[in-house]
Amino acid sequence: MAKLTTLQIIKFPVRILSHLLGREGNAKQNPIVPPQAVAGSALIAVIAIMGFLASLTFAAVTMVYEQAQLWGNDISGEITIQIRPTEGVDLAFEVTRAVQLAKTVPGIQNVEPMTALEGAELLSPWLGAGLDLDELPVPRLIIVEVDGPGDIDVKELTALLEREISGVSVDDHGIWINQLKRIVNITIATGIGIFLLVLSATCLCVVFATRGAMAGNQTVISVLHFVGAMNKYIAFEFQRHFLVVGLKGGITGCFFAILFFVIGGRLLGLLEGPSGGSPFQTLFGGFSLTPLVFAGFFLVLVIVSGLTALTTRITVERYLANVE
Repeated sequence: MAKLTTLQIIKFPVRILSHLLGREGNAKQNPIVPPQAVAGSALIAVIAIMGFLASLTFAAVTMVYEQAQLWGNDISGEITIQIRPTEGVDLAFEVTRAVQLAKTVPGIQNVEPMTALEGAELLSPWLGAGLDLDELPVPRLIIVEVDGPGDIDVKELTALLEREISGVSVDDHGIWINQLKRIVNITIATGIGIFLLVLSATCLCVVFATRGAMAGNQTVISVLHFVGAMNKYIAFEFQRHFLVVGLKGGITGCFFAILFFVIGGRLLGLLEGPSGGSPFQTLFGGFSLTPLVFAGFFLVLVIVSGLTALTTRITVERYLANVE
């Protein structure tokens, strides 16, 4: 059995789409832009690749944004109280007092002190397992769950604890939240830049393909001008042809993007980390086709096909104006 080339694989969904749209017979009757012109299967393959890259870019930015939102909600929903050991002070008693004082502050939903064993488990990746921490000045942590990020006055809680508890500090994770927002903003800006570069490359390919089709059909265009055809009519014929080309390429690119997500999700399910989940899924979330991702794929399809038709019309009108 002969090996399938990349172009043959890309053309497979295009043939299905052409059959469903019923455009093959109509395209053969088009006297201006025949399907065997330079703007044929090669341009469809290029637009499909660009649509695939644009879809992946949008999906990647969406995954990072959604996962960052989950991280932000988890981080902002908790406050950590740390009590450092102080000479001559009962650490367990100080922890109990801190829990009681924290419960009196409005906006706090739950206060849960961590045991010494739980603290040792947190330090085990750095200090090793089975280490006796009694001789080390390990601070005790208290996890405070709040109703919402703006429902509690952190300064009021800090002042209250510092007046009554020695060696106490309060962390609302504001530094981590700001860094997370900064990373998300940089990721979104980078994704938008890549998306615009992909669209620019698509426009350039369409411009060259349109000029090639115009040059290959110069005789037909001259005859149409001779019989009184307007430039708008000729431009519309090219625009209609390249709109179908853009739709075929865009649908093909989105089809392979969905296929990539389905296969990628299956493969990521096989890569389990020590805690039972995939490290990639922990950092960026799973390859799930959420409604937002599907909406992004549809948006990419509309943008790619519409931009292809618009670029073609502008190119044809400028070409005809220069010829005249």
